[in-house]
Amino acid sequence: MTRRLTLTTLAQAISLPCLSRRTGKPCRSFITRQLLLDQAEDGIHLMGCLDPQGRVHRTAVRDVLSVQRRLVVHAEALGGAGRVWRELDALPSAPYALDATGSPYTFVSLGSRDAVELIGAWPSVNGDITAMLRPICGMLISAADPVVPPFRQIGHLWPHGDFARPSSSLVLSFARRPGVLFAAKYPLELAAKVIARNRTAWGERWEPDAPTEGNQNSAALMAGQYKPRPHVPLTAELLRDAAKSKPVEDIGDWWHDCALWHAAGFPRWSNGRNRSGVLVSNDDPGLRHLFETVDGVESSSLSVR
Repeated sequence: MTRRLTLTTLAQAISLPCLSRRTGKPCRSFITRQLLLDQAEDGIHLMGCLDPQGRVHRTAVRDVLSVQRRLVVHAEALGGAGRVWRELDALPSAPYALDATGSPYTFVSLGSRDAVELIGAWPSVNGDITAMLRPICGMLISAADPVVPPFRQIGHLWPHGDFARPSSSLVLSFARRPGVLFAAKYPLELAAKVIARNRTAWGERWEPDAPTEGNQNSAALMAGQYKPRPHVPLTAELLRDAAKSKPVEDIGDWWHDCALWHAAGFPRWSNGRNRSGVLVSNDDPGLRHLFETVDGVESSSLSVR
């Protein structure tokens, strides 16, 4: 393993899928403002992140595609014998290939304090389907779509580190919100597991269709009112510039008032019934289709405002 690890501090917190500290399998999601990056010959790889308590975790994504401009505010090269290196080396490696070549999905994250309340559904192995309204900032989107809307929602990052199926198919605009801050390739092997799980529950047509011309026009009109913030590649030059900046002084209390930490009490449905046992109404197709396990289901569109 090369010893060119860079501790990178972000201007805003993002959410990342992380691996178990015992098995190395995806098991949790964490909000973080500090990334551990390895500058290898073939590019910059995400090796892990630090949680709010400063503990090191390996991440389930490796290849960073882009970051929102001015997201990286400080970078510090770490030696090979420090506390962070020792914790990272002690963690198990992922028991799957991190290669994202050919993956149909991209992982993106909004800022944790700009999380959007969205409904997602999770199918269990015994056929039960649980849907819940949660604050979401981590998403899977189609790799064929840009990180600036419109893009297709493929999955919502849930606390267990995996992705629930969204109730809506498209994001057309984030309006006054900053939008996507961070984008990385999602490993092909994990993407295949998402596809297999969702096909078993909802059939072959569970994925949303590509944005229509009308969707594109609507997104363009919204972009004219709320200009999207540009993305830049995460490069060695960007990290060198960030290393010249002063260390961030508020890193000790940055997670306070984070929306993702206040998810208790949100609506929940199990097999089409809410907590009181009332069935989902036929007049609510945006939610009802999550409990239909037949082919040909069409998702609704979403404009986040």
